[in-house]
Amino acid sequence: MTLTKKILIGISSTIILFIGFVFWLFLEIANENKGDERFYNIEIPENLKFEKPILFLSNRQIDSLRNLKVEQEKILVIGNGYSGYDFYMWHKPSEKGELFIKAYELTKNIQLSEWKLNNRTKNEISELSNEYKLYEGRTVIDEGTFENFYPTRFELWFKSESSGKEKKLTEKKYLIDGWDR
Repeated sequence: MTLTKKILIGISSTIILFIGFVFWLFLEIANENKGDERFYNIEIPENLKFEKPILFLSNRQIDSLRNLKVEQEKILVIGNGYSGYDFYMWHKPSEKGELFIKAYELTKNIQLSEWKLNNRTKNEISELSNEYKLYEGRTVIDEGTFENFYPTRFELWFKSESSGKEKKLTEKKYLIDGWDR
């Protein structure tokens, strides 16, 4: 076999492998986003009222949250699927541990962005208090797409440092949209 034939066979093989790789990559990207289809056109239960999160807060409004007096655990969600969500959580820290958010699509009870929500809203509780304190977190919700809203239940959870047990403190329902990747 001549050197020219070997070079042509090598180039042809490389081109075929490259085309195969591009096709495989295209299929992977398509499959990654395919799961979001289940979050399109979800029927919103008529017997429940939902609000959409406020899109943003001014610095003055954020400062006023820090001075807000609350009497129980509370969650406030600000933002949207495009820019992400800010989570404001009020908790009376009577035990050391971790405070964080979990979220579930309401009609099918599908947990949303578990790793991101757990890690990006996690607050270490190391100082105890007899008053409610404000804690914050921020992340995107992967499931869904821009402006395709679906009902979601956000839950505030506490994990005890001493026992390792998790306990749900409160919840709040919103209509949210997801983040297009």
